[in-house]
Amino acid sequence: MTTSDGSVLGSTQIHGTAPRNRAFTLVLLGDGFTSTQQTDFDNACTDFVTALTSTPPYDTIGRPINIWRVNVTSTDSGADDPTSTGGTGATPATYFDSTFGSNGIRRLLVCDITTVLQTAAAQVPEFTVAIVVVNSTVYGGSGGSIGVYSLAGGATEIALHELGHTAYGLADEYPCYACDNVETGHDVAPLGEPSQPNVTQNNDRDTLKWGWAVAPTTSLPTTSNPNCRTVDPQPSPVPTGTVGCFEGARYYHCGYYRPEYDCKMKELSIPFCQVCRQVIRAKVKVTKNICALTPTRDAVYLYDGSGSSWTRIGGPADRIIAGPWGLVATNPDTGDLYHYLGSPDNWQYIGGPGASFAVAPDTVYGLTPGLDAVYSYDGFNNSWTRIGGPAGQIFAGGWGLVATNPDTGDLYHYLGSPDNWEYIGGPGASFAVAPDTVYGLTPGLDAVYRYDGSGSSWTRVGGPAGRIFTGEWGRGLIATNPDTGDLYTYLGAPDSWRYTGGPGYSFAVATDTVYGLTPGRDAVYSYDGIGPSWTKIGGPADDIAAGNI
Repeated sequence: MTTSDGSVLGSTQIHGTAPRNRAFTLVLLGDGFTSTQQTDFDNACTDFVTALTSTPPYDTIGRPINIWRVNVTSTDSGADDPTSTGGTGATPATYFDSTFGSNGIRRLLVCDITTVLQTAAAQVPEFTVAIVVVNSTVYGGSGGSIGVYSLAGGATEIALHELGHTAYGLADEYPCYACDNVETGHDVAPLGEPSQPNVTQNNDRDTLKWGWAVAPTTSLPTTSNPNCRTVDPQPSPVPTGTVGCFEGARYYHCGYYRPEYDCKMKELSIPFCQVCRQVIRAKVKVTKNICALTPTRDAVYLYDGSGSSWTRIGGPADRIIAGPWGLVATNPDTGDLYHYLGSPDNWQYIGGPGASFAVAPDTVYGLTPGLDAVYSYDGFNNSWTRIGGPAGQIFAGGWGLVATNPDTGDLYHYLGSPDNWEYIGGPGASFAVAPDTVYGLTPGLDAVYRYDGSGSSWTRVGGPAGRIFTGEWGRGLIATNPDTGDLYTYLGAPDSWRYTGGPGYSFAVATDTVYGLTPGRDAVYSYDGIGPSWTKIGGPADDIAAGNI
């Protein structure tokens, strides 16, 4: 029942390559595993990694995440299971004293929080989140200061749900507490806006906390419970994936709204809703998102993340290019390329000049000054590998690298080995690579298309546009109106866009939001996420760039 009932064996990193001081670090600790059951714990951790890295949005944001396993023995196997909540009465001696039946509900599985946090800190000092894996097949879990889950059927789904609470502050979206047929006291939520980002009492389109994701044509509220004495049984009136306000959430039948009809925070085995995915992406990103080049190009600054505070991180630069792999800049005199290493004035020379560069999740790509070859940075010193011949333009992002044929404008996708490229479409005025695909603007600027993922098939998702920008925020795509310059956010379905703000000289899509440089380049703004509201965060700049900086 205490730390005398076992011992800590040690820690092992089982996933991730991010620098330890710049990673979102998950620590898995075992409870109720005897000394002869450590392989079972190891296998459970492997299952967790597999589930996490294959679940959106983690499947596209894995680079900043490190995962560690902390092996801990217990004298006995399992967890306490009180008869008062329908359990077996078992009272095994375990290191973290895991117990079912908290707050009178058998599935609510908890353990000694203080001991878990102290153990995690001792084994992996830079940890972000601690999760306890309990060796029991009884269904249960909890989230809060730590996450806890059992090895019941669908264990990894429980783990991902509880991680939503512990790591990101997400609320339960199910509209009941005990969720039995005689539940009382959960008819109508008390007044007061909840702090969690995925539940609300506000269904006003102009001030809704996830208004950035709601289409102008979606009704608010999207569903209303006609009988607050029970959970609303009506099916969804809108297609799967529609963001709106669905009544019933955070343990109440009425009064609280959730963003989508279904979500992993409501029901296991369901994907995270769009709003929860955005919260996860933003919080996993532990590095800064946005940097700016001064108007005279004599210094590079990094936004500190709040107010209007910026830190100078480098000297003169001609261009700044950022993306999932990091930030690079060109020397204004020589054109040489430098990689920012995470602290002010700490840059590494990685190569000579290029016509253009593009930053992908795992490296940076360059197009030679004469447009005669595409190269990939090898990741050390100034070594590069030629991966393709002549190109007109190159574009990179979470989905990978694409390049245009300099003669025809046709688009090709790099398949990961030198001279291995696949034709995926015809010419465009411009292209932009998102986490999951590539978008293209037609040569006449009359339509935006999304690549379908195979062959040369594309789907039209919007009408005329002046420019397109992609990144990890929202659905991954924004575009400007070719006549007014106004900015619109893509909502994930053809011709579904939301007005987001006025014109800008340039925009940058980060993990947490969209940043814009005013038309006169006299100020940098951050999108607030509500209606067309933006906040000024910085003064004049020559240009801005967003990425894993």
